[in-house]
Amino acid sequence: MTNTHSARGLVWIDLQSPTDEEISSLVKRYGLHPLVGEELKDSPSPAKVELYKDYMMVILTFPVRVNRNGKYSVVDREIDFVIGKDFLITSHPDGVDQLEYFAKIFETNTILKKDAQIEHSGHLFYHMVKKLYAGMYEDLDNIRDALLGAEERIFSGDERDMVEVLSGLSRELIDFRETARVHSDIWRDLIEVGDKNLFGVDFNPYVRDIRDEFIRIHELIQNSRELVGDLRETNDSLLNTRQNDIMKTLTIINFIFIPATFISALFTIPSPNVPLVGNPGGWTVLVVLMFAITLIFWLVMKRKKWL
Repeated sequence: MTNTHSARGLVWIDLQSPTDEEISSLVKRYGLHPLVGEELKDSPSPAKVELYKDYMMVILTFPVRVNRNGKYSVVDREIDFVIGKDFLITSHPDGVDQLEYFAKIFETNTILKKDAQIEHSGHLFYHMVKKLYAGMYEDLDNIRDALLGAEERIFSGDERDMVEVLSGLSRELIDFRETARVHSDIWRDLIEVGDKNLFGVDFNPYVRDIRDEFIRIHELIQNSRELVGDLRETNDSLLNTRQNDIMKTLTIINFIFIPATFISALFTIPSPNVPLVGNPGGWTVLVVLMFAITLIFWLVMKRKKWL
């Protein structure tokens, strides 16, 4: 599927799961290298930057948080960018919400009206990546909100349920980090080529701004991972404390009733000389004796603050 957007002499062609015919048409129209056409297909490609005479290609994979059957997970959304002087091609196998939103504001010329510095598609690429990073910010903020909610539940007595919740959030952050970590290499490479890129040294400040934006995202990921680590330690500590308290209580109860069990077993020994056996008041005496000894043990433990 091909969607074409144009404004102020700039053309943005967005491809979702493109066919071979759609790619061949673009390769011929803009004089793209055949290998670039292969990269635009649905097959996954590693993140990279390739410079050509009249255009450059940037391949990035963005982590996106999705809700599936009530549970969140992070999926990868690869986007291939081909950036010329007056055209920008994006290709991706799946729908990307941030690109759809960007298409709406592009059609209404919102970005072009707000920023008079948009002179070529490099500036368009800059705003597009910023919008994609804004989506990552939003997902990470939602994860952080979920962590803060888990923190409240941890101290409300839901330690057992929070084990699975914290594990899921930790996995999401790991997926975020692993998917996004190569972005810093891409922006470093673009900065290092300097005036060799298609738009010259004047475009470097925009690349640096994108890099700085990614650094802030990376720091947010790291901070969230530290938070989830602290919460897991706290949750495990509280869970162990609760389990220890349960075991302590059961042990004390068992210890208190050991004398009563011993007395009961002692008077069931099959012998003709067992005292109180056969006595009309024997059962009452035994019950009172067991109760008294149990009460004494309980008072001793209470005095020593074992209970």
